[in-house]
Amino acid sequence: MKILLPLLLLTGLATSAHGQDEGDVPQKQGRIGISVKAGPAFPLVDFSDLFTTGFTGFVDVPYNLTEDLQVYLGLGFSHFTLDNAKLTSQLREQGEKATANIDAPYQMIPLVLGFNYSYRYPHFWPYFTLSLGMYFQKLETSGSLTTAGVTTPVVSNTQTWSQDAFAVGIGSLIPLGNEGWAIDVNAKYNTVVDYKGRVLVTTTGGGNIGSRAIRYVNLLGGLSYTFR
Repeated sequence: MKILLPLLLLTGLATSAHGQDEGDVPQKQGRIGISVKAGPAFPLVDFSDLFTTGFTGFVDVPYNLTEDLQVYLGLGFSHFTLDNAKLTSQLREQGEKATANIDAPYQMIPLVLGFNYSYRYPHFWPYFTLSLGMYFQKLETSGSLTTAGVTTPVVSNTQTWSQDAFAVGIGSLIPLGNEGWAIDVNAKYNTVVDYKGRVLVTTTGGGNIGSRAIRYVNLLGGLSYTFR
């Protein structure tokens, strides 16, 4: 609910600001457009056990099949940072008395095909969105562990892989006059379909601590343009 509040606030403000524009018209069938958005990304469940809030940028090119239904091709970039306090806590739970100082940026590049289904009101076009595709991922690990004042470097490692994933969400377009421009805001839940664990640290007891299911919500805002 906290994640959706800024989206609803922005939607309400934009709707109020442009509610007097009588030139807002629906997007026409057969037209193509472009939308550029960015915003925070919030890790969920297992993913949030090790990583902090990140950011996402997303570009999509929609094509209007009808006035209410769009199909789009999208390309994004998401970045998350490891939380060493959470990693240290997990080490302590496994009997390790080490303090983590690990740098492990986690990057994802989603390449997706999706659709938006919208409801057309005079100055406010809420929509449902669903996308499927491939998430190309990269995890780089370096740094050290400190135990009883002794610092031990970890072996630097770079892992790259790709996984099928999907995203589902809600959003809204708020038209800016009748020239094809609109504010575009949405909230999406992202999850991989066939996840694999990725090791960050191997403990002295032989256990592994790492990322598992990749699930996160991004809250995006930006501008869209429909070629007329």
